[in-house]
Amino acid sequence: MHKSLTQYFAQNGQLVLPTIGIIKWHKQEAEWVNSTLQSPIESIIFEKSDAKPSKLFYHFLSEQLSVSYDQAIIQYDQFIDQLFNIDQMPFELGKFGILSKQDGAYYWSTHFNSNSYFKDIEISPIEIQEGLVNKKTEFSIKWYVWTILLTLFAIAAILFKFS
Repeated sequence: MHKSLTQYFAQNGQLVLPTIGIIKWHKQEAEWVNSTLQSPIESIIFEKSDAKPSKLFYHFLSEQLSVSYDQAIIQYDQFIDQLFNIDQMPFELGKFGILSKQDGAYYWSTHFNSNSYFKDIEISPIEIQEGLVNKKTEFSIKWYVWTILLTLFAIAAILFKFS
């Protein structure tokens, strides 16, 4: 069951645990602050909730366990009922994190850290050096001169050929 739940979370970004809560993948977009593009923040959070899983979840679970839709509901409900009854063992959701229960409260500890994937980008103004601008202008002038000379030479060759 753990493997199927981890796979569902990885594909859909959330996992509903009835009577316990919802484990969600939370994204905050990148934003500009002064001259810095602050990296997006992604985290996996736990919210206490009495939500129920969707039909899509139960269809996924029935396919993974190779059982009927109704049997998947029953097996998942039994799994949730027994989840924290056995020696208060924490629920590990793959490499994403661990949900534990202490003194009747649920605590989520995540292994995911988006800071190791995304970094802030600092943008500084570009300084144009005068020498580079002048060299580029000189080069473009030389290019025009050679183009005009070659064009005149081609016209003279054509006139010489036909005269």
